[in-house]
Amino acid sequence: MTYVGEFKSIAKPLLIAGSTMLAVTVLSVTAAAAKPIPMQVAPRAEIAQSNGFSEQERRIILDVLDAVDQNIAGDDRGKGGKNKDNGKGKNGLPPGIAMKLERGGTLPPGIAKRDLPADLRSRLPYRSDAIRQIVGSDVVLIEKGTDIILDVIRDVVRN
Repeated sequence: MTYVGEFKSIAKPLLIAGSTMLAVTVLSVTAAAAKPIPMQVAPRAEIAQSNGFSEQERRIILDVLDAVDQNIAGDDRGKGGKNKDNGKGKNGLPPGIAMKLERGGTLPPGIAKRDLPADLRSRLPYRSDAIRQIVGSDVVLIEKGTDIILDVIRDVVRN
């Protein structure tokens, strides 16, 4: 019988402590669940996700690439060079591939892509959904992950 007495003297405080801990845990979990979870806000510099270039992006790309083109054209005056397109279309791509650069399509494997110049990239708003690249003389907006062409700005890059 001494063991039963000792058990009762130990079990009662343990039961009270365990019940108290359980009650505190339940109350804290309930209070945490009642608080609204803060929504993550997109950075201010990011543009709204869309299916194509925004007007702001188009304006910046055309302005910057036109300025670059004017600077290059001024340097080439009087040199009398011939246009060497090596049988390719006017934008440096074979005509069949150039026609495939359309919204909803994908870039053919192995096609030459270049990143936009650093000064242009720094002026454009951040996009988390797509990347902008140069293909031939076009600037192409490509969806990340799927490589689907979202938009094309034609004939803006002078090679």
